Amino acid sequence: MLKLYGVALSNYYNIVKQAMLEKGVAFEEVSAPPSQDAGYLAKSPMGKIPCLETPEGFLSESLAIIEYLEETQPTPPLFPTGAYQRAKTREIIKYAELYIDAPARRLLGHVLFGAPLSQDALAEVRPAIERGLAGLKRIARYEPWVAGPDFSYADIVLMHCVNLMLGMVGAVYQWDPLADEPELAAWLQKASERDHSKALREAQQQAIAKLKAG
Repeated sequence: MLKLYGVALSNYYNIVKQAMLEKGVAFEEVSAPPSQDAGYLAKSPMGKIPCLETPEGFLSESLAIIEYLEETQPTPPLFPTGAYQRAKTREIIKYAELYIDAPARRLLGHVLFGAPLSQDALAEVRPAIERGLAGLKRIARYEPWVAGPDFSYADIVLMHCVNLMLGMVGAVYQWDPLADEPELAAWLQKASERDHSKALREAQQQAIAKLKAG
């Protein structure tokens, strides 16, 4: 059986877990925070989560894992069939990771762990996310899903990245980017209403509350 290593706090862990749930894949969860322990580095070379244990060996990096899932568990499909449409789905995934999640992640240590917030991060993160959202607006389709008519990996990745971003910028800037992005807001509500989305979000919020409680 496949084994998924990680913790509910991580949006990238939740991306892979949702993909597996949407596909109906049987798997075992192994609670494992990021670690530089030699034993974990043998599974995930950078010590990051998630990682997936397969019959052939371990895989790290969420995009590699979801590509593996699509090839080994093709039904139901979470990538479209056409080459161009598949590439556009990957494009949206990279926009979510690079231009929404990555800048917001600079605030994570401060918001979740109470680390000092650098003035550089304070000055740079919001403009970076504004540019990322403007870029996303140019490629998102919302027909009704972000990459077209069918729910896909693009929806899973973007949803979890946007939720992390909203938590970070809300705490630091008291800013709601969705107030100026009605199409994105409507899509996020629709994506969040899926059963697996709700369950994962609830588990993540419980993990955050437990962390903040000490």
